[in-house]
Amino acid sequence: MDIKGEYQIACDRQRVWQALNDAEVLGRCIPGCEFIEMQSPTRLNARILATIGPVKAKFDTHISLDNLNPPAGYTLTGESKGGPAGFGRGSADVRLEEKDGGTLLIYDARLQVGGKLAQLGSRLVLGATRKMADDFFGSFSRELDPAARRIVAPGQVATQGRVPAARIWLLCGIAIAALLIWWFVIR
Repeated sequence: MDIKGEYQIACDRQRVWQALNDAEVLGRCIPGCEFIEMQSPTRLNARILATIGPVKAKFDTHISLDNLNPPAGYTLTGESKGGPAGFGRGSADVRLEEKDGGTLLIYDARLQVGGKLAQLGSRLVLGATRKMADDFFGSFSRELDPAARRIVAPGQVATQGRVPAARIWLLCGIAIAALLIWWFVIR
């Protein structure tokens, strides 16, 4: 699964880079983060409470910061284990570019899941994962700049605003399918 996004932040690139390497800032921005601690300058451990469809679990997460290129970016590589709920592993390339007197944060993430999470179906997991990634990078961007905004690429639909009726029916169908899958899993 690939997840991409961009945020324009009205801060200089060095300040954004420092925040990306600050466990306290990351902990405030990660949805469901119960704790996060630096093990070394390039290793972090965290516990994250996540809900994906009918699966709700605490995930013990180990993150490493690789391909460091201060202040231009790095690669976050991580693995999460949620007991019977399953596991996730992935990486995210994070780039910082100077743009319009601020910083353009660009991320490109890849994710693999296993266990019950994989049984939920790729669309449901991909949707939840996209939302979690966007929530994190959105919170992170607004932590530094309350007016930070997500950049919508040409051909992409903005996620804010009114949801079309056809999409509501699709989401209802996905929710019903997820509940049925969950029922079969716990039987």
